[in-house]
Amino acid sequence: MGMSEDAQTVSKSGTTSGAVPGAGLRTYRLRAMRLAMLAVSIGCFAAGDALAEETPTFALQVVVARLTDGHKKIDKAAERLHDALKKQFRYEGIRVLEVKRVSLVADEVWDLNLPTRRRLRIRPLVVEATGALISVEISGLVQSDLRIESGQLVIIGAEKFRDGKLVIALQAAD
Repeated sequence: MGMSEDAQTVSKSGTTSGAVPGAGLRTYRLRAMRLAMLAVSIGCFAAGDALAEETPTFALQVVVARLTDGHKKIDKAAERLHDALKKQFRYEGIRVLEVKRVSLVADEVWDLNLPTRRRLRIRPLVVEATGALISVEISGLVQSDLRIESGQLVIIGAEKFRDGKLVIALQAAD
């Protein structure tokens, strides 16, 4: 029954007992190689984490609202939308139907089902610190690429909905 390399003892003359001559050196080299591989592995994980932290994200608020003459009130969540639209369109009220906040990286696709049974799809093409170039699609209706800067509000008039018009407001986070 042989001894494991770890169980060998070294005599005063530097030779190992109970195993093949030179086995102690092999054990040392094997341990050194394992430590080197472990260090490389840890370095790769750390580099991967650093790259993940450096990936720029694009934060966006999406407001789906209905401009209407039947609802004679401007919802509080639609005040900025109202300020942008009041001189361009005639309506008596804005009812907010949905508000979503999303944070996306380049080429990440985000979908939202609209109350008109269409789908809103947003995909950042290029993400920078000051804004993003995004692809916006409303299935069967609109497809456009546009640049949106931090804090900017972009309004897309979608289509008639119930007693008014559906609008989608995209606002890039500051």
